[in-house]
Amino acid sequence: MDPETLARAGQLLLGPEWQRPMARLLGPRHPGGIRESLDPRLIQRWASGERPVAAWVPGVLADLLAARSGQLRAAAKECETLAAALRDIEETDDLRPGA
Repeated sequence: MDPETLARAGQLLLGPEWQRPMARLLGPRHPGGIRESLDPRLIQRWASGERPVAAWVPGVLADLLAARSGQLRAAAKECETLAAALRDIEETDDLRPGA
């Protein structure tokens, strides 16, 4: 995995300040055993290209991105439903006398 792909995955999952949160996100998923966090400096080294990204990380990030995609689809559907309901309220309010 190249540093650009790592950064893009980090930004999509965690936002612009993704490196420290990624260390905490990956810690519990470490194949050598659950950890509270990876060393944030390791993530920085991966991001700079100073060290190669560990072989287990792309699969974990792929799973996390797929889950996030599903969450975003569900949120988008909820947004559309709520927007339609709000438009209905607006139209009903427009029909009331004195509105």
